[in-house]
Amino acid sequence: MKAKETISVFGLGKLGCTMLSCFAHKGWQVIGVDVVKEVVEAVKNGVSPIYEPGVNELLKNNKQHISATMNPREAILSSDVSFVIVPTPSNNDGSFNTKFVEAAVAEIGSVLQAKDGYHLVVITSTVLPGDMEFIVNLLERTSGKKVGHGFGVCYNPDFIALGRIVHDFLNPDMVLIGESDEKAGTILAGIHHNLVDNNPTIHRMNFHNAELTKIALNSFCTLKITFANILAEICEKMPGGDVHAVTTALGDDTRIGNRYLKGGLSYGGPCFPRDNRAFAHSAHKFGVTHHLANRTDEINDFQRNTRIGDLLMDMLNEKKTNHLSILGLTYKENSTLVEESAAISIIESLAKKGVEIAVYDPVAIEEARVELKNIEKIKYARSAYDCLRGTKVCFVATPWAEFKKLTREDFLTTMEKPVIFDAWNLYAFENDDRIDYRQIGKATVNEI
Repeated sequence: MKAKETISVFGLGKLGCTMLSCFAHKGWQVIGVDVVKEVVEAVKNGVSPIYEPGVNELLKNNKQHISATMNPREAILSSDVSFVIVPTPSNNDGSFNTKFVEAAVAEIGSVLQAKDGYHLVVITSTVLPGDMEFIVNLLERTSGKKVGHGFGVCYNPDFIALGRIVHDFLNPDMVLIGESDEKAGTILAGIHHNLVDNNPTIHRMNFHNAELTKIALNSFCTLKITFANILAEICEKMPGGDVHAVTTALGDDTRIGNRYLKGGLSYGGPCFPRDNRAFAHSAHKFGVTHHLANRTDEINDFQRNTRIGDLLMDMLNEKKTNHLSILGLTYKENSTLVEESAAISIIESLAKKGVEIAVYDPVAIEEARVELKNIEKIKYARSAYDCLRGTKVCFVATPWAEFKKLTREDFLTTMEKPVIFDAWNLYAFENDDRIDYRQIGKATVNEI
């Protein structure tokens, strides 16, 4: 039986560190590479430098398969395959800045000059159509070799959700490979075949098609989310409207599917907003005129910056109060990220109107302090109960498991005649006269 390749992973952020731990879990020898000493030392010691469920346990249990270094040369010479998963931040025009990828690739290329044998370079960082062609040219210039002769290149973006990266990495819906040549694609397909716990289809194609597929998939997800939120707004204004009933039925049609088709808060986080803008940028780059992605962004911004804020202001005015409690600050549960979070946008909008807000999140209070540093009159609570205490209106913005466990009595004993505005249908309080329970996408929300 052929021995498994030794793998190096460049970039030990949320995805890179999780990839490294999963490869080690499946028996590969893995070398992590990062520019931050504290991150490298943590990985060496089997301790996760990131917050992501399951990663710490995998690192701890597979220390014998893991090493980490700040020396790229050491990692490349000691491995057969290098995965590059470094940031590609967005530019103002929606395109991606590939400077970190270029730096890693140039380093890899310079080492490949002196390396005998075949080496596979895998770009996992999200890039735009045309970027991989530039990356291959950079590798050829810095290595002095031609792709297909001494090294191969693949584009292999992941389709994961923060908070469940381990599961999604080991159980992908499909695997996407853009390949420089057949040998490179075959090696990478073999790695995935031995990595996954399920049996996904592996789509192998040229670079341009793979690059477009990645951003198109995320852009299409934003369309589904935005469509569901438009339905939610209609349902709120329609007698007996219930967006959950509507989207559940729609999702059972195989032409549509139920993933991401749920009325709630607008999309956010590090992937969907930027990939949607990147999709619009790519269409423009190739001379295709359309406004679909741009319009989706506009509707999404309206949902979080105007519509939900207006509903909350109506509730505060009805209760004759200026104090609001908000449970959940991250863009989704099981994540520390508040980047483009709907809750953060709503807080910023309401604070400008003079609303005094108490906030609580199980893991992201410090991240929120940084994000909201210019806003006064925010109380950063130590617990959900501390956040609710003394307020009349509560907005449940993130469906953390901790919030799902809150009972009627928890709200009744900490709040004064509570109004609970639930974005995620977490509770069954509809028939309790002591609680004014309102939900996004239900007609009762606007019966004030």
